[in-house]
Amino acid sequence: MKISESIDVLKKQLLLERTPKGRPITKSALLVVETTIEDQKNYHIDAIKCLNCGIILSSLLVPQGCVNCRSKDLLLKI
Repeated sequence: MKISESIDVLKKQLLLERTPKGRPITKSALLVVETTIEDQKNYHIDAIKCLNCGIILSSLLVPQGCVNCRSKDLLLKI
């Protein structure tokens, strides 16, 4: 899934401060969610999902693991 296809989910994560799994999102991870939404020139990039907490972000912004829970289990094929 591309970022452009996940904008609604990203906005809900930002508004509710929760992942799609219902887990809380840290303040630093909320900044990454906001950056993902604002970075319109990269909407063609793949979105990535953490298999642990469920957060969805830009694959460009999580090169070393989940910024929310620090898990290394990320799924590119959403």
